[in-house]
Amino acid sequence: MKPNLSHRAFGVRFREAFTLIELLIVVAIIAILAAIAVPNFLEAQVRAKVSRCRADMRSLATGIESYMVDYNSYPLNGVLVAGGGIQVPQNNGTGAPAHKFLTGSLTSPIAYMTSLPEDPFVQSPALAAWAPWWKRYFYTNFDWFTAVTAPSSPPVIAVKKGIYGTWILGGAGPDGDRLDLNRDLLYDSTNGTISDGDVITSQRGGVR
Repeated sequence: MKPNLSHRAFGVRFREAFTLIELLIVVAIIAILAAIAVPNFLEAQVRAKVSRCRADMRSLATGIESYMVDYNSYPLNGVLVAGGGIQVPQNNGTGAPAHKFLTGSLTSPIAYMTSLPEDPFVQSPALAAWAPWWKRYFYTNFDWFTAVTAPSSPPVIAVKKGIYGTWILGGAGPDGDRLDLNRDLLYDSTNGTISDGDVITSQRGGVR
């Protein structure tokens, strides 16, 4: 009788391993799932940032309108002149157009807001070091042109004021630039994760 030399005779059990084909199938399935999940994750991030922009702008709009009730005028994009009542643009010593941003008029001397929020789509470390105020939402009071450039202002200002009212706030939107507000191009979530258009709110039009 021949001796039984099988692995069972020695009490050893061997498990079958995955074949190369099976491993390739698993890797392919994981790749397909990742291709589906990653875009959805990015979309969710963009939607969250857009929602934050709109919430920030609602808070800012409330502060701006409260300022109007107290001072009978909207805050201008600039700083108060010592001894005067008018506000003029400033450049923070850099020559850049800081007059396109809200200054501290909503936080001091009356705290309509505890702090001025920052645009979540503009978070460059280089900008933070160079000009922290650049990360705020764009703000323009169209009456600034009348107050500072009197007796005349560019004709387009009257058109803009007719569309948006006295003031407008703009967020960069998913494309990260601030060029679209000049073209009255508004962000639309149906255009995809990265698209042109700014998230805005205005005295007349509400948040869009």
